[in-house]
Amino acid sequence: MTDSHSEGKECPHCGEFVPAMEIEVLGRNRWVQPVCKCEADLQKAELEIYKNAQREREVRELFSISDLGDRFENANFDNFESRPGAENAEKISRYYAENFNEFGLESILLWGIPGNGKSHLAASVHNHLRKQGKVVVFVSMPDLLKKIKNTFNKGHNENEQQILKALNTCDLLIIDDIGAEKTSDWVQEIVFLIIDNRYRRNKPIMATSNMEPKELAGQLGKRSYDRILEISQSIENKATSYRRVVAKERLSKFDHLLRG
Repeated sequence: MTDSHSEGKECPHCGEFVPAMEIEVLGRNRWVQPVCKCEADLQKAELEIYKNAQREREVRELFSISDLGDRFENANFDNFESRPGAENAEKISRYYAENFNEFGLESILLWGIPGNGKSHLAASVHNHLRKQGKVVVFVSMPDLLKKIKNTFNKGHNENEQQILKALNTCDLLIIDDIGAEKTSDWVQEIVFLIIDNRYRRNKPIMATSNMEPKELAGQLGKRSYDRILEISQSIENKATSYRRVVAKERLSKFDHLLRG
């Protein structure tokens, strides 16, 4: 801001000329130099990246952020082995990842028989969004409950509240294998707490399950099931088990020995 008149300046990014503006401040006319819209958008994007990086560091400090493991570390939609019956699950998962900002609270429940690629698709969503600067947590429900139980031991680095805060903070929580956990009143209460906290914060969940949605009510409890039903698009992966196909192919290599 200056008292002297300025003609303006050329934007270093797009070359557009941005004229100076005269404004009144405390009874005196001052000249200010606005930034071009493209420069303002760039600054806003850089600030968003910085804020997300700060938030991810915070989540990492609260909780070991994702349990993808070596198997799914490099999972993506291009290396997903699509088979008959998986077309809709693959198409919707990809669209969800590529248009994540448009969905708000809208979530996905991906279900089907074990071994047919649900976890690979969920990991692909995770890896795609991480590359876009989103803070995403991927964890299996049995492992998550085990992690929370471990916090009951004295001297453990993480406590239950830290874990739950991390699950509330991330942009997307991916729960793999929901419904596989051994149920109890405590389990149902923890599951509801996680789902309800994200619901109240308008933050989505992606879940995979080997169970049909109607079977989840008895496993998760009615409150959690109702929440998931309200916010989620249920998608069945109808493909057969890829693991069985691999096992069958492996066995076929030894057929001649078995027949002999």
